[in-house]
Amino acid sequence: MRSSEKPPTPGAKLRVFPREGPSFSNPQYAERYKELHRAVFWLLLIAVLANTAPITILPGCPYRIYRLVHLSWMILWYGLFVLGSYWEFVLITTQRVSLDRYLNATESAIYVVHIFSIMLLTWQCRNWAPKVMRNIVRSDIDRAYNIDSNRTKRFIRLHMFLVGIFTCLAIFFNIWTQKCLVYRSILSINSYVMPNIISSISFIQYYLLLQGIAWRQRKLTESLERELFHLHSPRISEVQKIRKHHADLIDFTKVGIENPSMADLAKWLSMLLWLALHVGKVCCILYFNQTIQDEHFRCLTALSRVSCTRNDLQDAITHYIIQMRTNVRQHLVCGVINLDLKFLTSLLVASADFFIFLLQYDVTYEALSKSVQGNVTRNQS
Repeated sequence: MRSSEKPPTPGAKLRVFPREGPSFSNPQYAERYKELHRAVFWLLLIAVLANTAPITILPGCPYRIYRLVHLSWMILWYGLFVLGSYWEFVLITTQRVSLDRYLNATESAIYVVHIFSIMLLTWQCRNWAPKVMRNIVRSDIDRAYNIDSNRTKRFIRLHMFLVGIFTCLAIFFNIWTQKCLVYRSILSINSYVMPNIISSISFIQYYLLLQGIAWRQRKLTESLERELFHLHSPRISEVQKIRKHHADLIDFTKVGIENPSMADLAKWLSMLLWLALHVGKVCCILYFNQTIQDEHFRCLTALSRVSCTRNDLQDAITHYIIQMRTNVRQHLVCGVINLDLKFLTSLLVASADFFIFLLQYDVTYEALSKSVQGNVTRNQS
């Protein structure tokens, strides 16, 4: 740690890289900044076109006119997407059977809200995203970390390749299920395939951020191992410096992936909608399977109560009962989950047990952390 730095105030939250950083007049900073942008340029460009990253993250696009152009593109694209989703609902979804109609309509509505939340986050990050890039470059210079452009590009190409495979397969099966009708295929791709492509592109940025931090942490660990195991007398100042860099990276992980404060409502609403969608699907499947089983049992009960003297009628009823008992649809998933409403109770019990386990683990971990922190504080004092 530099001697000119002031010690942090007790209880104050650590801030990562509070300085605005060196200007582009610094040759080393400018070169590192260009190197990082060259490594991730195509991902950033695709993300900007897909409205999952603000245009200000691209080099040479900090001006207001570029923001207005990108905002206009976002509004136009989202308007066309919503219009296509509406016509898909009118022309295709309403023609399906009742269960498929409800589930598909709900899924399409969720995608509309989800894409809106992604674009809202993108627009709100227009001033914050460039600072992330500058902070990454500044931290790399402080740690003497050299960016491996080839490794970064390979990582991006791999994930873009996987997204491309998903896109091709999804479009192929979508056209196939729509009987190769052009307008139905286009509307279905717009409503169901495109939102998943956009969310996948947004996740690639998230994956790259986390993987990049993991690469940098690995370098710190290697430096720590060299200091502790390959030197006769490890230097305390270097260990403290590595410790500070490691703490900054951990804190930077939170700073890099946290949503802006105004986006919390959209994030939680989107999560609740997704949860409602999937829980609704489970409940609908269980409900309709339960209805079939109830009707099946009701029919068997009615047949069992019949008593008659006619042999031909009795034979017909006997065959009917045998048919109902032997030709039964198996309401089981993999022979394990019984598809009736009783499964909801088992599901809730299992979820409650898992939640209690996580809560107990969190409480225990928090207690141990405070205990260890207290011991470290006492040892330092």
